[in-house]
Parts: sequence; C-alpha cells; structure tokens
Amino acid sequence: MNWMNFARAGKVVALLAFLMPWLVVSCQGTPLASASGFELATGSIKAMNGEAAQDAGPQLWATLALLLVIGGLVASFLLKPARKAALTVCATAAGALLVCIVGMMLTIADGKSRIAAEQGDNPFAREMQQAAASAIRFETRFGYWLTLLALAGAAGAAFMLYRGRPIPAAVGQLGDRLKAAAADVGKPGAPADPDAAYWDAMPDKTDRAALEEYIYRFPDGRFVELARSRLAATPPGV
Repeated sequence: MNWMNFARAGKVVALLAFLMPWLVVSCQGTPLASASGFELATGSIKAMNGEAAQDAGPQLWATLALLLVIGGLVASFLLKPARKAALTVCATAAGALLVCIVGMMLTIADGKSRIAAEQGDNPFAREMQQAAASAIRFETRFGYWLTLLALAGAAGAAFMLYRGRPIPAAVGQLGDRLKAAAADVGKPGAPADPDAAYWDAMPDKTDRAALEEYIYRFPDGRFVELARSRLAATPPGV
C-alpha cells in the first residue's frame, strides 16, 4: 500500500459520493427538490413530485469538478514518473475541492436571490412572497461533505507522494492487511474458521470426550452452547 493507492481510493470515493444527495431545497421542513452531484452536473434535477425542475440546466462547476476527479484518477494510472502523476492527482483533487466549495456557495446564493426577485407589484402578494422566501431553506447533504472529505484526502496523499514522504508503518501495515484480506475472500485456498473447522471435523458430535475437548479449545465458540446441551444429554461413559 502506498500514497498513490490512498489517493486513488479518495478519488473513487469522491466519484461514488457524486451519486449521493448533495443539495436539498425545503420549505418549513418539507423537501421540495433534491439533487445529487451527478444531477447538478448534468442538469437532471427533479422536484419531489417527479417533475423536472424549471431552469435546471447543468451547473458548470459541478461538471468541471466531476471531470477533474475522473481526469485525476485516469492520470494516476497513465502518467509517469510517479512524481508527475502525484502532482497531477494533487492538483486535480485540490482544484475539484475548491470548485465544489465555491460552486455550491454560488448556487445557494443564486437560488436565494431568484426567490427574492420573484415578487409581484401587489403589496399583499409581495408580503406573501417574502414570507414564503424566508421559509425556504437550501441545505447541503452528506454526499457533498463526503466528496469534500475524499478530495481533501486524495490531495493530501498525492502531496505526500510528491514530497517523497514515507508512508507511516502502521498505516502501511493496515492497508496491506486489508488488501490481503480482500484478496483472500472467496479464494479456494483461504484458511477456514478454526472454530467451524474443528466442529465440522468431529466424527461424532455426541461423543463426550470430543464435546469436552471442543469446549476446552473454544470456550467462546459459536457451537459451545450446542456442545454443552449435547454434553448434558449424553450420559457419562458414553
């Protein structure tokens, strides 16, 4: 496990987070519209009633951020040497992070200004519109914050690689163990659970000696209660 793999993992998490909710528009707690990062980038925003939102064109900042994330991920595999790839990944991740922060702020500000501008000439209608505008909220969701966190992590990991900083031993060992565990999942030669393996290997699961040996070896085993119940039901000397 190295810094580049951590940076790539951050990019992948950021891409997945684009599919999660980023922004919700609500009125007095009732959601009116919701958009993921991908929907903001493509302009496919829909209201909660299933209708397409009016004037919901693609948000260019979200599109740019998505392209930066994808471009940085592709560059991490194609560019050589490693320092050049690390610099590109760091720049694209930091750029996407900045674009997401500024773009979301501008989108929320633009939404609020549009609502405030939709006021008629009638004083009563104007007061009603102002009351409705004050009740509307623009709230960022978990997917947006996860994207920011993943991009920050990717940029930091790529920067550490660019500076030639060694990866901490504990972090490297943890990454290697996770990688090895993922590789062993479903492998025919993967070691079996010793508890289950010992239980399955018992030729006679009513034999007192075998049951006592199992309880001694695995006092907290998954079959210990079954072994004790069978031991209680088996008379001594059997």
